[in-house]
Amino acid sequence: MLFDSLALGQVNRALKQTSSLGGKGKRHGSQNFAFATKQLYGHGSQVTLLQILGGSTGRQIEALEASEGLKFITISTSQATRTCTTCLDAATGQMTELVGLSDPIDPAAATQYVQTAIQILQSAAPPKALAICGSLPSGLDPAHIAHIASNRQMENTLLFVDSAKHILPTLQTAHANVFKVNSDEILDIVQTIAPDFDTTAADKVVRAARAVGNMLEIDVVAVTDGPATAYLADRLQDRQWAFSVPDLLADREYYLDDSSINDKSEFGKLVLNPLGAGDTCSAVMLNSILDGMSATDAFALGLSAASASCLVPMPNCVFDKAVMRRIRERVLVTEL
Repeated sequence: MLFDSLALGQVNRALKQTSSLGGKGKRHGSQNFAFATKQLYGHGSQVTLLQILGGSTGRQIEALEASEGLKFITISTSQATRTCTTCLDAATGQMTELVGLSDPIDPAAATQYVQTAIQILQSAAPPKALAICGSLPSGLDPAHIAHIASNRQMENTLLFVDSAKHILPTLQTAHANVFKVNSDEILDIVQTIAPDFDTTAADKVVRAARAVGNMLEIDVVAVTDGPATAYLADRLQDRQWAFSVPDLLADREYYLDDSSINDKSEFGKLVLNPLGAGDTCSAVMLNSILDGMSATDAFALGLSAASASCLVPMPNCVFDKAVMRRIRERVLVTEL
């Protein structure tokens, strides 16, 4: 929902609203990731979403996915999938999320989920990549995800992880190729595996990315921080880079010129929507790597796509590729 202003304790009437796919939900994967992939290629055939859904909301999600042309495999659980209401306050630019209750998934659904994933990964035509995105739903154990990841054909399937909570078992056993998290998450993880790590240094984020990559044998660690500097550490090359993302509002006319984005909003100003930007970055980064791009260039393009998606108030993970390319022209990549 989009509001001109949002006041607690008052009746707030939205000026605009939409129903769209969420990010995490009752499965380990990201509908946002799949939708952003469709935005990149213009179709949804590049990715298959393995998801756990239940109840009337689960059926609504499947209908939305089908209408968008997404490919998906659904494991059913008895309890309804939760919903989330997101409120964007145009006056302050702040985002508020109201997340419903989420019951644990059925043990049988968790077992079927793991078996289905492994069957796909060990098939005669394994996927080019396995993307693990988002937080674990209650009832799906971290060991389940580690078991799935460790059963992939490493020579055929790249492992991309965009998750932080309860993900250490997977990172410790599955040799991730790419690990993408935000700055707070990488500091939490490095303190878990290296309690003596110095978190006071000015370069703590990039050093944490390098340390996590080395200690967990992860090829590439990419770290986002919203509009602030992002970092990438490449363990195999022993090199690190910083990525400076341009100010979207300062040069909005340049980015939006002749684009499909309408800059004449109800509020007379551009509203930034960061929801789903992380999933957008992950989707564009991974698919670009699979298309042959270097991890550094792929991350820069992912950050550009994420920034472009912030220029669309709703729905999430929608971006104009021309705007993405314009932003990419102004992303400064510096080797450290």
